[in-house]
Parts: sequence; structure tokens; C-alpha cells
Amino acid sequence: MTSATDRLHYMDNLRALAMLLGIFFHAALAYSPMMTNLWLSAGPEESVILENVAWFTHLFRMPLFFLIAGFFAVLLLSKRGEKGFIVHRLKRIGLPFIIFTPLVIISVFISLNWALNNVENLSPMLGAIQWMMANPELAPEAPESTMHMWFLYYLLQFCLVGALIHKLGLLEGWLTKLVSNRWVIVLVYPLLLVPAFATQQIPHPAPEKYIPQLWGYGIYGLFFLLGMVIYKRQEVLDELRPLGLPLLVISIGLYWLILPHFPGVVSFEDIAKFTQGVEFSTEHLGLAILEAYTAVFMTIVCLVYGARLLNKQNVIFRYTADASYWIYIIHIPVLFVLQYHLLDVEWGVWTEYLVSSFGALAIGFISYAVLVRWTPIGLLLNGMRVPLGKTS
Repeated sequence: MTSATDRLHYMDNLRALAMLLGIFFHAALAYSPMMTNLWLSAGPEESVILENVAWFTHLFRMPLFFLIAGFFAVLLLSKRGEKGFIVHRLKRIGLPFIIFTPLVIISVFISLNWALNNVENLSPMLGAIQWMMANPELAPEAPESTMHMWFLYYLLQFCLVGALIHKLGLLEGWLTKLVSNRWVIVLVYPLLLVPAFATQQIPHPAPEKYIPQLWGYGIYGLFFLLGMVIYKRQEVLDELRPLGLPLLVISIGLYWLILPHFPGVVSFEDIAKFTQGVEFSTEHLGLAILEAYTAVFMTIVCLVYGARLLNKQNVIFRYTADASYWIYIIHIPVLFVLQYHLLDVEWGVWTEYLVSSFGALAIGFISYAVLVRWTPIGLLLNGMRVPLGKTS
């Protein structure tokens, strides 16, 4: 069995990759036929293949992140106790959310204003915004949103609940014994996610409203809890390893069954409906079951292959892990700026996708090196730097 210390390397690397994958997911939305009328930087070039791959990752990218967050939460709780853990999480999660959320929103509005005044070939959403600015009396009220910063908002809430679970000693008793069996994780645990998936459209949106949404707890909160349980019985990670390839194949098959039920191009009239819950139906319940099992299976697949390929620590992995937090925070406004410029060129969907996604990634790494790594911002996001080879 691999020691807990060794495991931290691939868990940390997986967490970073899950965050960085968000750049490629959000970049793909500009070329998703479904999102043509919803995404600010959506261009005329579209790719069904890119759309399908992006939404596939959407089912497990953030579940993986929250599972790993729950795993590390128990590590921190064991080191610092509940009070120290809460103070630490308020510093690393609460403060960045309070500070950077308004800055990100302001940056998006600044880039939006630039696009409206400089881009010739406006996206459908930009065109709609331009019309609403000219007809403010007819414009709907803009919804409040935490944008992609919702992950910090929910992560802080999950940490507070996790501290209470730890304080009550629930992880030492029946909960861990019940959940940590590999067949319970694979066959039973996905069923707990079904009610939350069943309340949402396919594909499900982000729970980005300021009022906490219960379905966000029912998906991401349960993955956070699963991560906490796995930390208490890490042997289950070894037990899950033989299932990596079978679960990958099954997940692709399940997603193939979901794909025909994706909506087509979402019209402006359907935007509100697309972001709201759905009425119960047997068909939708069946799709929710497929989504739940795909999310759990692919999260396990990532853990299995992460342990095999990423269980190492070197300068590159460490730098990427440190930079990923900052890069994820700034990537949306950076992506918008890059893709607004691309609206007036005709480079082809794949060239534009690679330029915007890798361009945002490069800007993120460069800005981290220049503005963050050795500054108070880096101290806020990552704390005191720990020498390579040690854990914080």
C-alpha cells in the first residue's frame, strides 16, 4: 500500500489539472453549437466534437476537484484541529472569494464594453446586450452571479460542514465503514447523486447564484464527503485501481446514451428555462442516473490513472500546482479578451480554440510568475512556500 505522504503528490497534481482543465472547458463553450446564444464570446465557428468532449469533462472535472478538497480537508483537520482549520480555510478560500469575485466581474464588464465598441462581428449574446443597452426599458434584470468563483463559495461552505462532521467524530464510526467499501462507492454512492441531477437540465449548469442551491450540495457536497471518507480509509484507493479501465469504457458508453438528449441550440427565449430546474419525468430520471454513474466512474478513473502517472513531485508539477489557483481565478476574463479578438478573424475552429485556451494558460502562468508567486497575492492564495519534498 502506498503511504499517505506519497499519495499527496498525485492528489495535489490532480487537483491542479482539474482546475486548469476549466480553461479548456470554458474555451470550448465559444465553439459549442448549444451555447451559441448564451456564451459571450461565441463565434460562428462550431464543433460538435469539441462540444461533446467538453461536456463529458463537465461531468467529472469539478466532482474530482471537490473529492480531492474533501481528502485534503481531513488532512488539515488532523493537523490543525477544527478551529485552526476554519481559520486556515477562511484565509485561503473566504478572503480570495471576497477580494477576487468583484475584481473578476469588473474585468468581465470592462472587456465586454471593449468588445461592444471594437469588435465588428459580435456574438449573438453581445448583439443582444448591445440591443438591451439601447433599449434599457425592455431589458430584463441582470441576474446576480458568482461566475466561475462559485467553486470557492461552495468549497468554504463544505469545509465548515466538514469541520462539524470531524468534530462530531462521524468519520470514525459507521459512516466510513459504510461508504469506504469499493463496491459501495461504485454501485451505491452514485444513487445518492441522482436526486440532485434529476432537478437540473442536461447538461447541468453551475450553481453560481449567491443563494446556495441545494442541488449543488447534492452533487459537489457529496463528492467532498466522499473525499473525506476516502482519506480515513485510503486502502480503498488501492482496491479501486483494477477498475480503472472497465469504468472508463463504461463511462464512455453511458455518456453516449446521454448525448442524444442534449438540447440543440438554446434560443434566447429558452435561456431562463435552460438555467432553471426541470419537471419530473421518468426519462429525465433515467438520464440523471446515467449522469450520476458517469460522474462517479470518471472521478474514480482520474484517481486511478492519476496515482499511476502523476504520483511524483518535481519543479514542474510543484510550480503548476502552485499556479493553478491563480490561473483559474483569472482565466474567464482572459479567455473573453482573447476570444473577442478572434471574433473578427477566420482561422478555423480548432486553431482558434487552441490559441484561446493555450493563450489563456500562458498568460496565467506568466502573470503568476510576475505578479503573484513572490508577492502578497501568492501568500494569500498559497500561504508560505514549503520546500520541495515537504508537505504543508
